[in-house]
Amino acid sequence: MTIRTNTGPAYRLQLVFDAGPTMSMWRPLLRRLRQSLDHDGPFEGATVSVLTADGTVRGRQVEDDRLVTLVLSDCSGPQWYPGPAGERWYETLRSWARVRPVAVVQPLPERMWRRTALPGTPGRVHAPAARSANSGLTFTAYDGTPHAGADSIPVPVLEPSSVWLENWFTLLGTGGTEVPATVAFIPQALPAEETTSPARLTAEELVLRFRATASPEAFRLAGHLAAGVPHLPVMQQVHRSVETTPCPSHLAEVILSGLLRAVPGPPGTYSFREGVASVLLRTVPRSSLSRTVALLRRAEPSARRPLVAAEASRRLR
Repeated sequence: MTIRTNTGPAYRLQLVFDAGPTMSMWRPLLRRLRQSLDHDGPFEGATVSVLTADGTVRGRQVEDDRLVTLVLSDCSGPQWYPGPAGERWYETLRSWARVRPVAVVQPLPERMWRRTALPGTPGRVHAPAARSANSGLTFTAYDGTPHAGADSIPVPVLEPSSVWLENWFTLLGTGGTEVPATVAFIPQALPAEETTSPARLTAEELVLRFRATASPEAFRLAGHLAAGVPHLPVMQQVHRSVETTPCPSHLAEVILSGLLRAVPGPPGTYSFREGVASVLLRTVPRSSLSRTVALLRRAEPSARRPLVAAEASRRLR
């Protein structure tokens, strides 16, 4: 991406990469984003920190009166939801937003943000001065919706594109500026943990719920992923075979759908919830399924374990 910036003061950038369980596929984006910001952004230096699933931030912490923070996250890991990890992370995020500019770069397309912990509201945001801390921003929603409360702090949520980033840079560099933005609010305290869970739904209900909201590409991909072991490298291999130009957001739709649950292992290790794979496989034509199974079987000699799901083998008998 090419970013146009107005001349103005140079800042130091703290780029925070969320290393939670759903973020492995976005590591290439981190590299591209840092390269673009180093080359085109209004920054004279940058550090990279890592946000872990337990809500802690690791890496060298720099204190500078010119520091601004960008968090690259799909806002879907456990540290974004009520619980000990969430309390730890939101306390850190609030402490930053009180004293400096902070924004979240969301790799998912805007239509998917409502499924995350930080959906945001579109409107216009006003900064009273250059490099205003988030606590000094004023936000007006397009639909007139009141924000989350007097003690909550607005945080711009950005797509990783030049237009969104340029608007934020304008907000940083010019006092009295108002720009279009999607904004989420950091509450003073997190709500109680949710009692509803995908685990309470049947396999058929989970698949029907996903089909009602998913893109056609994501739903087709989910059926093919059910043919294999749902670990991220295997899922990416199947994705490349199903789509000529695979879009990471389609795979992200499946991972965030509730059809899968994280299991012990390296980041990106999942299993389908009980009965879901069987339901999904019934949505895939037999000829297409056989091609996916053949692909996985060719890859099996280099794998430590079988890559083809037992359900898929049974369906092809």
